[in-house]
Amino acid sequence: MSEPHATPDSKRPVMDILVQRQLDNMATGNCAYLETFMKMVRRSGSEMRLVFAPWQSFGNRPWASVHPRLANLTTSILWPGAIKFGSHYWSLSPRIWTRFAIRLAKEAARRLGAEIAIPSYLGREISDQEATLVARACDASPSAITLAEYSSMGPALKKLKSKTIRSCLMHDLLSDRAERFREGGQVIDFDETGFDTEIGWLSACDVIFFISANELAKVKPHLPDVQMVWVPPDAPDYQTSDNTGEPRVVFIGTVHGGNAEALNHFLDDVWPKVRATAPALDFWIAGSIGKTLTPARAAMPGVNVLGRVESLETIGGANAIGIAPTRFATGTSIKVAEYLLLGMPCVVYPLALEGFGNVLDDLVVSTPGPDALAAEILDLAGNGPRRLALSEGARQHARARLSHDDAIATIHRMLAEAAKS
Repeated sequence: MSEPHATPDSKRPVMDILVQRQLDNMATGNCAYLETFMKMVRRSGSEMRLVFAPWQSFGNRPWASVHPRLANLTTSILWPGAIKFGSHYWSLSPRIWTRFAIRLAKEAARRLGAEIAIPSYLGREISDQEATLVARACDASPSAITLAEYSSMGPALKKLKSKTIRSCLMHDLLSDRAERFREGGQVIDFDETGFDTEIGWLSACDVIFFISANELAKVKPHLPDVQMVWVPPDAPDYQTSDNTGEPRVVFIGTVHGGNAEALNHFLDDVWPKVRATAPALDFWIAGSIGKTLTPARAAMPGVNVLGRVESLETIGGANAIGIAPTRFATGTSIKVAEYLLLGMPCVVYPLALEGFGNVLDDLVVSTPGPDALAAEILDLAGNGPRRLALSEGARQHARARLSHDDAIATIHRMLAEAAKS
């Protein structure tokens, strides 16, 4: 079923975004980044249509919705094999309802004490039959650009018969994801994928957009004829945060395995060291990640769990020391960009910078481990001029270094080349 959202300008090119997951939760990092990407596409002068895989997008339940922040960036939403009732799409497929019944049974067994894993569909290759259905839906109304969200949707690009620029948005290099989770001691609840398999999924692409600069560098030698462009994480054009209030430590994050591990590590291994020397210093935790804390961690001295903060400017500025003690990661640490664009001095572990290449290295303080992190936080808390210098450097340089101009220029160039041919 197709649902229009706005009357598209017929002179504006359209990008179809092929999706195989639910897009209802903006508290997740991949939905937040998808919004960033879609805003960039809008700035390039293109319209967008979301095209959902008819089965895999529903996961384990027969209903789904699209968050208004994403829906409002599109001209239409196409979900084959579903009907829209109210704000939700409902599957007409018996296989989805069967899957839902199995999911309910597993959940009941879990609540009775059974150790049953309920896997995510993230990273699972789109089936041949489903890829055919998605391609057929796109071919019925061809777009200038067709983009697979995640490499595992790439096989649908090979099924397209219409003339279109084939592309992919890489939130994560899925073949690295399991290894990163394993290193961080996290539960692997998704399909594991080999690197060569993933390269095969991407082989139909004319252009690939990466959130992570280091993942672009890893893939490029294996697909030398494919254009690749980095689309760094972005943040709103924040109003200038004032520099008032007492120095404090700040962690901003959505619910994500890497964020949870980093926050728990900081509270267990770093924060006690900091408070032992600076007992008046507070630690503010902003965003949905706060709800993952155990009661004991949330009640630690100086810890203030803020939850969702409508205006992050109220917690930013030179007196807010942003931290990214990232020990395992996939994609790019969006919080680092947020800290810098909020004018916050920022202290990180090196892994938090990996997805940015080297473009932010001189704007942040990088530390090798918990003792050094605690020492840098204590120094910044007591050194106003140093905090202010880091804040002003971030305000002056971060926005330009995280520009999407290269990505927009790539879209324009490829559209122009397609028009000539």
